[in-house]
Amino acid sequence: MLPVIQIGPVTIQSLVLASIVALWLGTTVAERACRQRALDPNDAWNVVALALAVTFFSARLVFVLQNLPVYAGDWRQAFAPTPNALSLDYGAIFGLVAGYAYIQRRAIPLAPFADALAPGALVALAVIACGQFLSGDGYGMPTKIAWGIFIWGEPRHPVQLYDAFAALAGLALIGWLARRTVRAGGIALGALAWYSAARVFLDAFRADVAVLDNGYRVTQVIALIVLLLALSRLTRGQTHSPGG
Repeated sequence: MLPVIQIGPVTIQSLVLASIVALWLGTTVAERACRQRALDPNDAWNVVALALAVTFFSARLVFVLQNLPVYAGDWRQAFAPTPNALSLDYGAIFGLVAGYAYIQRRAIPLAPFADALAPGALVALAVIACGQFLSGDGYGMPTKIAWGIFIWGEPRHPVQLYDAFAALAGLALIGWLARRTVRAGGIALGALAWYSAARVFLDAFRADVAVLDNGYRVTQVIALIVLLLALSRLTRGQTHSPGG
């Protein structure tokens, strides 16, 4: 692990640095895609900034609510800048809702704008996963496989690297889709379906997420619902597309 990185006289947590890089790189990719689709590139930055702010605020709030006994003795700790004290999966839901509200208010064409955001989102997810690998967050279940990494006292699945690979594979997939005639929104739905399917499979190897009574992770259930919705929309688009 490399939880902190020294840059000259400055020490920064690796996950924080990865998040900053992910934000800049992902939004830059989305901005370029907006230009290619004759959309306002400033909207990419505005949506990402709003969604990110709401995501982190909500993620911290949910984390605090999930760990109320820890914070009951000192509520000031709830406002401490601790990057790993976040429930990012839940926070991301609120962030997406905020981003969607901005899109609706600005009357931005949703389908082509979502297509423009998709590659940047996958790039950002890959970078954040690498940051989690360096920081030790998002760690996997204990394992005896040859490529297990020693973390928190025992060898574990490098699930963060699995996640990064899945995001990059999704980037290759939507690159393939972009070279074909697809209905507006098809690229975004393809990316969403792919990444959700990956999370349904990969989260079985995670050790830091809530487990239901039936043994499934909460994030797996959420990802499965998203996957089914995305596939339903994709199928409907193919059914109604000209010549489909």
